[in-house]
Amino acid sequence: MMMVIVPIHQSYSAPTTTAEDTLLKDVTGSELQKIIDSYKGEKAVLVNIWATWCAPCVKEFPEIVKLQRNYPDDLKVIFVSADFPQQRDEALNFLKKQKVDWTTYFKTGKDQPFIESLSQEWTGALPFTKVIDMNGDLVASWEQSASYEKFEHHVKTAINP
Repeated sequence: MMMVIVPIHQSYSAPTTTAEDTLLKDVTGSELQKIIDSYKGEKAVLVNIWATWCAPCVKEFPEIVKLQRNYPDDLKVIFVSADFPQQRDEALNFLKKQKVDWTTYFKTGKDQPFIESLSQEWTGALPFTKVIDMNGDLVASWEQSASYEKFEHHVKTAINP
């Protein structure tokens, strides 16, 4: 009697990467910190934690997008959606509506470790923004929304430490 062994994964095909996958990627707090650190010596970084249900987040969002467009060579804006998992599509649609065309992130994992990985001063309130200079040093961080002028002031400081 002859036995034929059929590979279990014979019909498996690798998932294809879509534009949505590259626009909004899952990230944990420790992974986010590695992403931030990867720009050290190259660009200043502005990290903004937001959610579609947060009115101040939605209000300031276009100002941050404008900032990225005005300083493309010196600044990396890292948006992180803190929306609930069932709101992921809503967050994705919001990013498209705002004409964000670079990779952003979707917070995964438990809230407290995520918060603590970004800042000891952050209470978890949204929006939360953190600006890091080209040397990897913190320039400013704050809860609450801000004006374009406040963002730009800290970004200029971060670009020219």
